[in-house]
Amino acid sequence: MTETVDIIFAISMLIGGLIMTMIGFDIIKLKAKKQEDEERLKIWKIKFGRFFRIGGIVILIIGIFLIIIPDFNPESKTWTKSQKIEMKKEIINSSNTLKSMNPDTADLVVTCFVEKYTDKFTLQESWDQENMTDDQIGNLTMLMMNECFELYGIKTNK
Repeated sequence: MTETVDIIFAISMLIGGLIMTMIGFDIIKLKAKKQEDEERLKIWKIKFGRFFRIGGIVILIIGIFLIIIPDFNPESKTWTKSQKIEMKKEIINSSNTLKSMNPDTADLVVTCFVEKYTDKFTLQESWDQENMTDDQIGNLTMLMMNECFELYGIKTNK
């Protein structure tokens, strides 16, 4: 959802900057309906023409930048609460050991693991791990999971 809003914002900046620049450089000519308005329009162009030329170019460059590099927002790389909850559900549903445990204990263990995991890895690093083999992911995560099991007094086969 936010990516769509970001793209719409970037395109709006691009179009707005282009229109401002074209007005500033008189490519788009503003016309007045009455003769007295024509004189006020000339004064307005003298007063704001430079702003439209410079501001339009700046907005145009920002729009281009946002389209080329759409994921510039550093906050989008942090874990959200809903992502952590979804991760907990996936972990519990994918583990027979956790499913066979008391649900409250399993929730405590998985909450501990998710907090350790999200503190250690960014969202981008997590996405990069999707290309890893199961053994590689196991090496990264099993130590954290075993620490959480031990924290709640659950013995594991090491």
